[in-house]
Amino acid sequence: MHHIPRLGSRPLLGLLLTFHAALYAEEGSVSSVYEAIHQGKSVSQFRFRYEYVDQANKPDDANALTLQSLLGWQTAPYKDLSVTAQLINVSHLNQDFYDNNMGRNHPSQLPTVQDPEITDINQLFIDYTGIPQSKVRLGRQIIRIDNTRYVGDIIFRQSSQVFDGLTLTNHSLANTEFLVGHYEHLRQSTGKYRNTNFDIAHASYQYAPKASVTAYGYFMDQPDTGQNTGVLNNSHKDIGLRFDGAIDLHADWRWLHTLELAHQTAYQGGASAIDVSYRRMGLGLGYKQWFARVDQEILSSNHGLYAFQTPFATLHPFQGWTDLFTTTPRQGMIDRYLTVGGKFDQWTLHTEWHTLFADQRYQTPRGMGDHYGNEWDFSCAYQYTPKLQAKFEYARFYEDDTLGSSLNAASRKPDTTKSWLTMLYQF
Repeated sequence: MHHIPRLGSRPLLGLLLTFHAALYAEEGSVSSVYEAIHQGKSVSQFRFRYEYVDQANKPDDANALTLQSLLGWQTAPYKDLSVTAQLINVSHLNQDFYDNNMGRNHPSQLPTVQDPEITDINQLFIDYTGIPQSKVRLGRQIIRIDNTRYVGDIIFRQSSQVFDGLTLTNHSLANTEFLVGHYEHLRQSTGKYRNTNFDIAHASYQYAPKASVTAYGYFMDQPDTGQNTGVLNNSHKDIGLRFDGAIDLHADWRWLHTLELAHQTAYQGGASAIDVSYRRMGLGLGYKQWFARVDQEILSSNHGLYAFQTPFATLHPFQGWTDLFTTTPRQGMIDRYLTVGGKFDQWTLHTEWHTLFADQRYQTPRGMGDHYGNEWDFSCAYQYTPKLQAKFEYARFYEDDTLGSSLNAASRKPDTTKSWLTMLYQF
């Protein structure tokens, strides 16, 4: 069933009238507003996807055909104001992946493909640039910060994650960006709306042309995140520091590096078990259009009671593309992975190998264990034109043998194979 377009708890008509009044502020000439619209740009695309899922604990395989349609327009600035409006529709073109019972009376025989049908407002916001070196954005918006480890739009899925609120960015200091934001509603990629009280404080300084240091704080007052984290109140705050980027060593060579530390603790009545840390370290080399790097990412566990969570992240790039660990197991996560990628002509290639361990060892029928399994991911994309791209992706997760009959069901992740064929047209 399609969702009725709405924007948080505010009537859509009222917000549209607000935007309309803003466009006409201090201006009596319709032609000027017309020029702002006429000289704007499209923010539209069609994304057709076939997704195949073979999951060891399901008797049937999923074969999903879906179409994402984004139709939108962004006006040119007028009197320091511009408006962006974008609609989204996700349509199921077949039913070979969707159980209408939704698990109410019997378990689904099909693996989950998390692309619900939806028709909704995807983005609807106003930008104001009348403050020197600053931009204020109000309304429903996509947010992508850094590598989207904490905040993202879940761009891989057909339905985006979007936030309703206010974002302020400022570039008054050289090579520095300050970002603060406050958000009161979000629509998850599942199509579910949630009330939230989410604040961001983020400052980044570019210490080299391709490298920066970032200090951040994320403050989430939202007891129910929809994830089975082991606690009833998931409200928490994250305070962290991140060094990331590339340093040129030669005309063709560059040194890649990432170092990040963060601490997650209870916030606004969050469970006392929320007291965990995040650590990432990575090194690599880039040569012309190619690169290779090794990384380790640790999401720690508090004695198996709770592990570091990032419920607003774009999680697909982390712990493998099969998306089996979108909620960090309570035993935590240690992800050691190798990444290689590059471009030639119109082709882009990318591959990853992950070996996944628990931060907190736990009991299995064969003794204490900590190895969840391994995953290999591969993608290749071909850019036909600047607007048209074809992409093939493949992911294979192998569960570790020591967990094959584990009594700890929460840590079990079945052998899973997924593949995607996507056609993207942007206009």
